[in-house]
This record gives sequence, structure tokens and C-alpha cells, in this order.
Amino acid sequence: MNQQEQMYTLAVQWRESGLPNSKFCREQHISLHQFNYWLKKFNQIAGSKQSKPEVSFFSVAENPSNETKQSASKFSDLKMRIDLRGGITITIYFCWD
Repeated sequence: MNQQEQMYTLAVQWRESGLPNSKFCREQHISLHQFNYWLKKFNQIAGSKQSKPEVSFFSVAENPSNETKQSASKFSDLKMRIDLRGGITITIYFCWD
């Protein structure tokens, strides 16, 4: 096992231990400075491997058109209302086909 693998293994062990990193380093007989260096590298690699959430956008009309008000049967009584400062209200109606 090379030094990078050893330090990454220690980083995982440290996280699982719940100990402050200074105490963990004393127990492992390693330099706190060296451990923090490898921990930073480990966190950068771990952060880049996490999946990025998918982002999607949709348009919002200020006043709904007649097309979106088609038939009342498509809309349920379920809705979500968000009141914002400045008198802005957002109402989301749940509908299905």
C-alpha cells in the first residue's frame, strides 16, 4: 500500500472514530500537519466523485392562460401556497391526466 492509500485509509478510520483529528493523529503516531494535508486531498477527491443532482427548469406564467385552466376535473383540491414578502403569492395546483 502506497502512502496515498495509507492516508486515505486513515482518513476513513478517523471519520468513523468520531475523535478530534489531533487526538486521532497522536494515537496513530502521525503528524497533524501531514494528516490535514492528506485529508484535504481526500475530501477533494471524495467531493468530486459524488453525483451531481439533476437540475430541471420549467416556465412560470404570471397569469395562467385558458389552456392551463382546461377542465376542473383535472385539478384536485390539493394545492400549495407560498406567500412571499412584497405581497407575492405562489399557488401550485396539483393536477393529473
